[in-house]
Amino acid sequence: MDSEYFSMTQKITFYSLEENDFDEIVSAFKMIGWNKPRSIYEDYFKEQSDNIRSIIVSKENGKFCGYTTIKWKSNYNSFAKQNIPEISDLNVLPNYRKNGIGTALINACEAMAKERGYTSIGLGVGMTADYGNAQRLYVSLGYVPDGHGLHYKNIPLNYGNQTIVDDDLVIYLIRSI
Repeated sequence: MDSEYFSMTQKITFYSLEENDFDEIVSAFKMIGWNKPRSIYEDYFKEQSDNIRSIIVSKENGKFCGYTTIKWKSNYNSFAKQNIPEISDLNVLPNYRKNGIGTALINACEAMAKERGYTSIGLGVGMTADYGNAQRLYVSLGYVPDGHGLHYKNIPLNYGNQTIVDDDLVIYLIRSI
């Protein structure tokens, strides 16, 4: 999975996660105050080697700017039952947002899924304002709610439930590809 995207001022490259990416990724997130330990990428790399997950890394002019993953068998029960892969953990560093990188990463995921014979792809998105840009992006790309409502840690919420509002409170979206 190597591809390039060019604009007048930047050269964006996309490729599969490599072991020598771990430290640069961890450092980039640490610089913005996000705790994304090396163990995450070590686990992702193993899952990539085992064909459980694919990881797409993006760089602008050779400098890390974001990544996303595709879980080929989702942990979300509805997607798993329907054999729908899940885009997961899309991250574009704040200084690189609004430049089409997130869209390009999602397009790459969709192309990979289509290549493997899938006809739909899904994702979960957080429900706090921190996820507002992502929510708008996904809708603009044609993703719609899957109709199963809010979930907390992959468990559906029902009337009267009380929950914690954090990164694990999500709504799942789906798109035909």
